[in-house]
Amino acid sequence: MRNRGATAPAPTEPPVPAPPRARKKWVSHGLSNAIVYGGLHYGARWLPMSVLNGINLVGNSLAIAFLRHTQAGIRENFRLALGASEREASRQTRRLFFEYGRHTIDVWKLRSDAFVPRITTLVHDAATLSASRRGGRGFLLVTGHVGNWEMGAVTLRGHGLTPAVVGQPELDPNVQEMRLQLRTRLGVESIDIGSSMATAFRVRSAVDRGRAVALLVDRAYPEDQVIVPFFGRPTPFLRSPALLARFCDCDVLPGFFLRARDGSYRNIWGEPLRPDLSLSPEEDAARIMTRVAADLEAVVRAHPSQWFNFYRFWGAGG
Repeated sequence: MRNRGATAPAPTEPPVPAPPRARKKWVSHGLSNAIVYGGLHYGARWLPMSVLNGINLVGNSLAIAFLRHTQAGIRENFRLALGASEREASRQTRRLFFEYGRHTIDVWKLRSDAFVPRITTLVHDAATLSASRRGGRGFLLVTGHVGNWEMGAVTLRGHGLTPAVVGQPELDPNVQEMRLQLRTRLGVESIDIGSSMATAFRVRSAVDRGRAVALLVDRAYPEDQVIVPFFGRPTPFLRSPALLARFCDCDVLPGFFLRARDGSYRNIWGEPLRPDLSLSPEEDAARIMTRVAADLEAVVRAHPSQWFNFYRFWGAGG
């Protein structure tokens, strides 16, 4: 049921400034580099699918053979989240590597005019998206590391919406340049995280211009987190999306973009969440992000091989 929290005018002050966010490498492997990404960046545009599938098969078979530490972390994620046996966790881990390869190929194929991804829910998505565009303004689209979040941009463009992505630049500047090229092609604006005040004003400007401002929320930082239940465990999620929603007076819309076996995509939406100004910022952040975490958990349970965390999500042993 639609959240009917208070809709009083937005506060005039942005979220309290936090120290600059530290750069952090989340994955425990070294594959997110210019050589691997560059090969896919250029190869996916020109190579036939049979060759790309072969690269996925060979490359990820080698990854499974050698990335033992990474696999151990992924298996632990499946055991802690899903209660999977060691055998089932190992099976899901192997599936995850190959599934990630398919998603990555699809992302870089977006550089080609010949590739038009089939999104089976596109017609039904219209009502959800339009409901969060109050007065023609935009909203915050929040998602997690599940599915193919780049396909969210394709969906938004299909409905005449301009996406704006909030995030930090890639650690490798060459990979960052490739991503920016792809985003430019897709008509996606980039909002790099700087000081929290500067970022907040850029986000509000984008919302005022009718943008759908996208954030990945399931990897939190010490200075930007709220603890919420996730798979029955206290888990830090980003707090800033809820604070930004108060500052911008806009909806938080959870959205997830899942790949089907036939290569098509379908979108899953949570209920839009409005800030409740009768609550304190911390209480409201806990309320909103608890709902977002519950939506993400349901999607991961239904699509575990598309939960792309190549590290121990809950640290050493959860």
